[in-house]
Amino acid sequence: MLTLFKNDRLAKAYQAILTDDQDKLLKQLKKIKKEDIDKPTSEETPGLIEACIQQQKPKLLNLVLKHGAAPSGIGLDNTPYAIIAIQKDESLALLGELLKAGNEEDKNHLLDQCFEHCPATQRMLHIALLLQYGAEIDQQILIKALELGELPLIHFLINSGAELPENQSNDNISKAAFEYAKKCAADLEIRKMFL
Repeated sequence: MLTLFKNDRLAKAYQAILTDDQDKLLKQLKKIKKEDIDKPTSEETPGLIEACIQQQKPKLLNLVLKHGAAPSGIGLDNTPYAIIAIQKDESLALLGELLKAGNEEDKNHLLDQCFEHCPATQRMLHIALLLQYGAEIDQQILIKALELGELPLIHFLINSGAELPENQSNDNISKAAFEYAKKCAADLEIRKMFL
């Protein structure tokens, strides 16, 4: 009987997420024990964190995290929370909430996922957010930006410490993008001399 009662609270919290009812969610979260908050509502229904991510509700995600839910975990399909978040339209806000709460997923892997799932207009913001939480830029990330020809992202990555390959041996990189990257790297070196 006690288990049904706990599940009933989780089910009500889950319903509050689906209906975007912040007050109802808060009321239910106060009744759920910390050790139960990460449990799925049923075998077919995600837990509260995944539900907030799937429904693209960063404010509700913040509430659930503040009430003790784990910011790292996997969804029903075994996809890590942060990767589910990156695939959503509200990805920046969702990912930000997970990272702020201490998400422990590999930040460098998340950088790679940004190139697969983030729209070009949002990619640099996601990368900057991940850098704030410990991701490290390497040459492979810069090569991906060069292949896409995203000049602002190339500029950002070089100024954030990415090293330019010595030559343009990749056929997927345009000459214009590589020349731009060389100019950015040269400009950075000149600025460093005056510091």
